[in-house]
Amino acid sequence: MPDNTIPQVPQPDDAVVGKEAGAQMLATACAARDAFYATLGAMDADVLAPLLNPAFMGGPRWPSLRQAWRVIRRPGSIVIASDGLSDPFEDDDDVFVPRGHLLEVCIEAPLAVFAGQEVAQSWLFDLVYQVSQNVADHGSIDLLVQRHGSVSMALDVQDAPKGLEDDNEQVGVLLARGAATLPPTFDTPYGAVMLLTVTVLQPAELAYISEAEDKAQSRRDLAAALATTPTGHLSLAKRLAVIPR
Repeated sequence: MPDNTIPQVPQPDDAVVGKEAGAQMLATACAARDAFYATLGAMDADVLAPLLNPAFMGGPRWPSLRQAWRVIRRPGSIVIASDGLSDPFEDDDDVFVPRGHLLEVCIEAPLAVFAGQEVAQSWLFDLVYQVSQNVADHGSIDLLVQRHGSVSMALDVQDAPKGLEDDNEQVGVLLARGAATLPPTFDTPYGAVMLLTVTVLQPAELAYISEAEDKAQSRRDLAAALATTPTGHLSLAKRLAVIPR
């Protein structure tokens, strides 16, 4: 008789099965991420999260469905970091696989950039929100960063500051692992998770990447040039463009 048994797909060695085991894995992953974020500064008690999950309205699904962002306050600056891209994946058979997309994204800006405005209402939050959704939708940004060193995007940002948009009315960003004061990875019981730092680009810098023959090298050169400036990875609406020579 023919064998009609459906073959079982091999699962990673660190996968767990069942809702209870999955909930414990999620709690452990969240605790490790919270502990790391706490080393960066003082975390707000409440997370930023949409009232209605965008995944239920056709948006990208995050690993555990949960979508949130942490606000971390440092002396003179604020870090906004995604909180859930590295959650364990759950499939329809209640199999949970740790570390999700293997990364989280963050952006850091001086306090003056917020000008007393609530973080959730700022253009910077809209920007990191969009980067997070793009990362979740793509699914393999970590592989691109490992291969090329950095990734750039052009985004439609709500209430973008005057002069920051290019001719297409978009804002450019550069994503790279860590920065001078932000580690490139953080540890969890399930392995390392990449921390991608988002830096807002001036229109001339975005054009420099777009017009380059070797875009990967142009991004690396730009990241190196930015690192030598007083503002480094910090995101500001107004600063001198850095064009590598």
